[in-house]
Amino acid sequence: MSERVDHLPASAALARETVLLGAVSADPAQRYLWYWDSPRALVMPKKLAAKPQFEAAAVASRARGWPVEVRSTGGDVTPQGPGVVNVTHVYAAPPARTFDLDQEYGRLCAPIEAALGVGAARGWMPGAFCDGAHNVQFQGKKFAGTAMRFRPCRGDKSRYAVLAHALLLMDPPEAGAIDAINLFLADLGEDREIDPATHTGLPKSLSRADFLDRLAAAFASDSELVDQAARP
Repeated sequence: MSERVDHLPASAALARETVLLGAVSADPAQRYLWYWDSPRALVMPKKLAAKPQFEAAAVASRARGWPVEVRSTGGDVTPQGPGVVNVTHVYAAPPARTFDLDQEYGRLCAPIEAALGVGAARGWMPGAFCDGAHNVQFQGKKFAGTAMRFRPCRGDKSRYAVLAHALLLMDPPEAGAIDAINLFLADLGEDREIDPATHTGLPKSLSRADFLDRLAAAFASDSELVDQAARP
């Protein structure tokens, strides 16, 4: 049976992520694996909200049907809406002297790659939205964008509470989503443009339900983390 995907506004999803991170920080024995999607919206990091053009750009984007929400993780502007499913994994990393960011990104990306199968890879994809070293690609195009937030656990200072998020493109992004990002970036004064041809969706051999089942199984196989994942 495939994992349930919750449907809620992006603002509510981002707020719930913060609550889950706080819960794991207080009790490192907790672990949450949560799938969600939302109506059309643009989600952006706080750093862009500091730009002087932000308020006007956000008003213009909302008028075009793409409200803007601000998230606590890093990254860049990303779309929500049809064809997008998000996975939020919140957990306490095993005790360590220092936090290994690449290792924790591996915990997020490797299950996605395993669920996709042959043709999955990781790395930069110039022209894609929210480009980064921890993109998950399929056959040379971007399938998933990733972001992370972490902090020492209040309940165990030897461990870090981690909020790991991936935006999964079940379908290639709709043209309107890429247009919305590009118009918003232009209104912010950003000298760059997203290329829709750099993105892809699920391989034709995989249904959405089968992919989410495979993804849940891959996350569950991480033997270093607790065996039980709670529902948010």
